Amino acid sequence: MALNIYWTSLFILVLIVVLLMGRNFILRLFRTKNLEKDVVLQDVDAEARKFRIIFLRVYLVVMGSEWLQTPYLYSLFHDEKGFDTRTVAILYVATYLSAAVSALFTGYMADKLGRRTACFIFCGIHSLASISVKSNDIRILVAGRVFSGIGLNLLWTAFESWMIAEYNARKFDQSSLRLSSMLSIMTTYNCMTAIVAGVIGYCIVLISGSKTDPFIAGANENKGPTNSAAGPCDEEGLGSDTTDDKITKKTTGNLKDVRIWVLSLASCCFEGAIFIFTFSWPGTLQAAHGTEHSEKGDAIPYGAIFSAFMATMVLGTMLFRLLIRTMKSETTDEILLFSAILPTLILGTTFFMGALSLLIAAFSRRELDTYLAFLLLELCNGVYVPSMAYHRSLIVNDSSRAMVYGFMNIPLFIFVVIAVYATSGDDEQRQTLFASSALLPIIAALAIILGFDLQNIRSKFTQVKIRETESVEKDVIEVESTK
Repeated sequence: MALNIYWTSLFILVLIVVLLMGRNFILRLFRTKNLEKDVVLQDVDAEARKFRIIFLRVYLVVMGSEWLQTPYLYSLFHDEKGFDTRTVAILYVATYLSAAVSALFTGYMADKLGRRTACFIFCGIHSLASISVKSNDIRILVAGRVFSGIGLNLLWTAFESWMIAEYNARKFDQSSLRLSSMLSIMTTYNCMTAIVAGVIGYCIVLISGSKTDPFIAGANENKGPTNSAAGPCDEEGLGSDTTDDKITKKTTGNLKDVRIWVLSLASCCFEGAIFIFTFSWPGTLQAAHGTEHSEKGDAIPYGAIFSAFMATMVLGTMLFRLLIRTMKSETTDEILLFSAILPTLILGTTFFMGALSLLIAAFSRRELDTYLAFLLLELCNGVYVPSMAYHRSLIVNDSSRAMVYGFMNIPLFIFVVIAVYATSGDDEQRQTLFASSALLPIIAALAIILGFDLQNIRSKFTQVKIRETESVEKDVIEVESTK
């Protein structure tokens, strides 16, 4: 019965996601018919839809290759290969230390040589990292994790910066495809891909009996984007403006914006907590299951649990998109004020809810309670991803976007290196780890609220409204005096 909580939750969550996505598809059809009367808008929307399809076709393939492997990384090293928790931590450290170091040059390479080239390089590096897990030699495994870190950095910077730069260059902001919607769609379909990949990975392991086979399948999947003739756009660099001096100047200018550092701190705190969760959840749930069902000694279905997490993330991205779209459809003064600070309020609220979920996980004693707390954390993560990407898209300049994104990730990678290496395997320390991790989202929330100065936005809006009211009253007095 205990194993059924994972499969049951997966079926329920997937059913809810499918129903909501079906509803959104029907509503999109009605909106498309209403736009057909405007020929110019129809042309822009057609180009935007084509861009979205082509980009997602490549993006989801490479993400699928990553998601095939993610649920089994810890259990592959710990359970199948028999490494102790400290050795597994070293392999994780190799990944994120490599990502931190490579962030100093991969972003520059993407801005200089072209993000499409960077994306193809990712496919090759990721394939090498995937194949390396077939070996039991710790030196080869560490080398593979180093490649994985470089690929991880490219995955997080090149694709998103490629999409946003192309969106801005083609002026798709004039279409009905908002950038916030595109970022939400990326996260939604990415999570859907993860759900499918989780189930496929589970079937591969079930049939083959080895957790290395999903990694080999992921390496084969990387051939898809490299065989694609064009990719999401024809960009190969950014043209004549992409000189060393101009990239450096744009990057320096971006890094002087205090909001960049606020987002970096918030990202480091929240995503650091997420990575600690990612490293710890398999062992935590397995330990909780073993405590309640010691007589069985069976393993929890990692693929099904991972897919359930991703389905919950989809619900989070849908919630973000719904909130943004609802507020933009209103035009009253109060709504305009709320819309100006809404994305930041959403981000701050998400951080507080994430802290709550970690506290629940830290002090829960039952397997079901711990699992539900993890689902709440993934819901928050689903809201966070498009929200943070939306904030970054508004602040960072396109010409140095990949390089700035890489710099923004360095604090996160360093934090994960320290946190993961300090993690050990017994349940008591995991409890302490989750409890201390709950402080990180709270710090992120305070950084966002103070760094973006929400109260100042409100006061400025109030001053504008007072001046408008005084102007109206003055006009009324002049009209009455003329009478």
